[in-house]
Amino acid sequence: MPVVDFHIHPLVSEVIDEDKYKCQREVFGLRTSPQPLETLLSQMQEASVERGVLLALDCSVKANCSLPSNEEVASIVKKYPSKFVGFGSLHPYREGSLRELLEEEVINLGLRGLKLNPSIQDFDPLSQRALQLYGELERLNLPLIVHTGLSWFPSTSLEYCKPLIWDNVARRFPNLKIVLSHLGWPWVWDAIAVALRNDNVFLDISNTFTGSPNEHLRYLLTELVPKRFVERFLNEKIIFGSDYPRIEIPKMVRALRGVGLKEEIEEAILRLNALKILGDEE
Repeated sequence: MPVVDFHIHPLVSEVIDEDKYKCQREVFGLRTSPQPLETLLSQMQEASVERGVLLALDCSVKANCSLPSNEEVASIVKKYPSKFVGFGSLHPYREGSLRELLEEEVINLGLRGLKLNPSIQDFDPLSQRALQLYGELERLNLPLIVHTGLSWFPSTSLEYCKPLIWDNVARRFPNLKIVLSHLGWPWVWDAIAVALRNDNVFLDISNTFTGSPNEHLRYLLTELVPKRFVERFLNEKIIFGSDYPRIEIPKMVRALRGVGLKEEIEEAILRLNALKILGDEE
């Protein structure tokens, strides 16, 4: 069964120079050396990942860097258009017109969505400027993926990580597709509540804050949230993501397949739900 990985950070050696590596360590908290793009492609092939969503992160206001930049994500997508979909990033406090910035740095580069992490980027997700940004995304029909759940860095705000924030955004912008990353752990049921009551909200299951990939997904999808609840109520809400390079993609795919979900639910999580968000339904 082919897979769509909705949560890949392309922190690859082709785009990480010395300054970006410093930003990667100090801002993003990732201390492993960047691997070549070929390593990512190899992991995707091993895990039968047909498409990966590459995420930029604009930290220019807080740390004068990007992880990576919109242009760098677009360059990878251009090189492998059948393998990757690019999501840009834009700090809402950037100077200038948000409409013009989105046109220039996302639309014109062929990127198909936006990635935000209010905690790391250090902005209030309910500020007026942020709300203006969501309105522009809704107008352009660009999906939004946001970090929710624990941030390990003491310098970042946990308040900005809470999934309930996005209920306010989802209700105000009902045509904006919003993906809450990491299933909001440890506020998992808050994230689920937001997704259940808003047709435009989805949940990705990336990362292993709760242990190894096997431990993480068994805990989330069979223990903390009963499997019958996942299959009955979240079958169209959950999408697969690895959080590469923090986590190896094949291990996450094997872990999801080992949970024991019904075959049709597994296929929805691994592929079909993501294609609907991207507007690429077959």
